[in-house]
Amino acid sequence: MMSRLKDLSTGEILELASRFQVEGTIQTVEPFGNGNVNDTFLLVTDCGHPYTLQRINHDVFKDPISLMDNFARVTQHLSRKFKDGHTTLQTLVLVPALDGTSYITGDQGNYWRVTEYVPDGLSLEVPQSREHAYEAARAFGDFQYQLRDLPGGPLIETIPDFHNTESRYHAFLQALEKDPHQRANEAADLIAFARENESLATLIRYANFPTRTVHNDTKLNNVLLHETTGAGICVVDLDTVMSGCALHDFGDLVRTAACSSEEDEPDISKIHFLPDRFFALVEGYLCGVHDLLEPIEVEHLAEAPQVITYELALRFFTDFLLGDTYFKVKRPGHNFERARAQFQLLRSMQENAHQMKSTVSSCLPAGPA
Repeated sequence: MMSRLKDLSTGEILELASRFQVEGTIQTVEPFGNGNVNDTFLLVTDCGHPYTLQRINHDVFKDPISLMDNFARVTQHLSRKFKDGHTTLQTLVLVPALDGTSYITGDQGNYWRVTEYVPDGLSLEVPQSREHAYEAARAFGDFQYQLRDLPGGPLIETIPDFHNTESRYHAFLQALEKDPHQRANEAADLIAFARENESLATLIRYANFPTRTVHNDTKLNNVLLHETTGAGICVVDLDTVMSGCALHDFGDLVRTAACSSEEDEPDISKIHFLPDRFFALVEGYLCGVHDLLEPIEVEHLAEAPQVITYELALRFFTDFLLGDTYFKVKRPGHNFERARAQFQLLRSMQENAHQMKSTVSSCLPAGPA
């Protein structure tokens, strides 16, 4: 597993940051956020300007240069939309390196970028109100809508088959067969549940739905809400923005925003699907996405959260079996706890499946009389 840079000194971080066109001299540096893949630091200059410095995890993103091309295209397009008044959403702003490029390279093949810090933003693991859920969904829906006319052709696929649930299921089976760390016997009940729900792996195949430019990682904490008003102000973590299926975005937001706990809650008795939050998410998403969705997409909105929850449970479980090589872990068994929590959430969704379908139907605009 790649080093998570816990031992990177302040001096080394300052040296990296000095290679970007920041305003003023950097005075403070501190770790920032709790992402599962990249490493992020908050920088503040003597002018009072905050920035974020981030290492792109090249073990996960094999082509950081193409990723940064995607990042620049998307942020430039969304910035124009904001300036022209087509959206109320801000976007991340890249700070150029001294040589004018959008990134620098450091030791051990690492790639680094700096973005301007978004003021007044609140990042939540779970919504604190119905309004938070609505605004997050509206923001992600609007994000998809504004990218419908992204010029220049499809974005580079930064992680091939990222939301190919069927492929994730087969990867899980392969990890289970190899079981290199003899961990499978700790989770016989989870293995059985994963097998019982195999049908979810093929329910939403990418090829069967419209291809759109989507976020692909719409956890609640990847949208910033205004800390005072609660309004959605900026979608962040753009490394997986590429062609994909709109349903995966909606489903992943529901997974984190309509759940009673965080995604790694060790006590599964605390994990429940929240139908009232789901109602707010459907309303907000349909508002933000306007008329973008086709009937086949609307038809599967209620099922998408189950699919993506199953997929992420498989990914956590696979990483646990293989020795925790992908996701950052904070303690032994962390990926196992994550997988178990997601499977428990899936069970709760299944118990509410009929109500979820009714909710989607009730939120759709009425047809002509």
